[in-house]
Amino acid sequence: MTKPAWLQPLFPWEQHSAVVNGRRMSYIDEGPPAGPPVLLLSGNPTWGFLYRDFIQPLSAAGYRAIAPDWIGAGYSDHPRDDSALTLAHHIADLVSLLDQLDLRGFTVVCQDWGGPQGIGAALQRIERLGSLVIMNTWCFTGLVSKFHASPKPWTTWHAPLIGPFFMKRIKVLSHHGPSVTTARGMSAEEARAYHHVFDEPDSDSVVLTWPRTIPMQEGDRGWADMTALERRLPELQNTPVLLLWAPGDEVFPIEFAHRFKELLPHAEGPVEFDRARHFLQDDRGPDLVKEILPFLGRVLGRGRK
Repeated sequence: MTKPAWLQPLFPWEQHSAVVNGRRMSYIDEGPPAGPPVLLLSGNPTWGFLYRDFIQPLSAAGYRAIAPDWIGAGYSDHPRDDSALTLAHHIADLVSLLDQLDLRGFTVVCQDWGGPQGIGAALQRIERLGSLVIMNTWCFTGLVSKFHASPKPWTTWHAPLIGPFFMKRIKVLSHHGPSVTTARGMSAEEARAYHHVFDEPDSDSVVLTWPRTIPMQEGDRGWADMTALERRLPELQNTPVLLLWAPGDEVFPIEFAHRFKELLPHAEGPVEFDRARHFLQDDRGPDLVKEILPFLGRVLGRGRK
């Protein structure tokens, strides 16, 4: 997939790519090559476009802004094989990208699935990790939101026949997720930007695999992986962490930020952002960057503004 001309005014940056574990991962790479790397990690069903308000301010401040598209999403390869889209696979893919780009002193900025996948990869290369910015996500078991426990829409998406029908045939999430949850309002062009990467029939397998990999009780798919990540969180005790949160998010409400604070008591925040829902980067992008830049300048000791 190549970027269409109509998207250029909204998302002008060049798409790079690397082969990770046999598949092509696309990513944005802007700013000085020697600048401190900042990985901007999105979730379901978004891609690098979610961070369009972050890239220019970060690169202008001297940081190297890198926004990968997970395998199965954005401009990366879209395998139809569910077994290629698990949490473990996504972590391994990001580790491969970290190694190929030889990123050192990097910061992970993460939300939704970018949380466990980004933190999981960071733990694999913790000696090269500089800091973490965590937004509306999770990386632990034992806390389930009302959204995830609800029969509509959540458990419906897990049903053997109904789930694939709604998610892959009607594309209720891949073609409507960001545009129906926006708090600020979204233009038709912005909605199209999010959704067009899943226009090809059967191209959104990852959008179904991700929900089915969220473990809510012991024995669920993904439970062992998530508990393994949770056990390793104490290894981040010397890593600077900033929590930024939208309490209006139904998927990962403020209780999830408080749980992070229990597991990572040294973390700064949570700094709360109203007028924002699940995709807070879209709702309050410029305001989030204003919190992130001073944090990076302080903890990385680079004197950034």
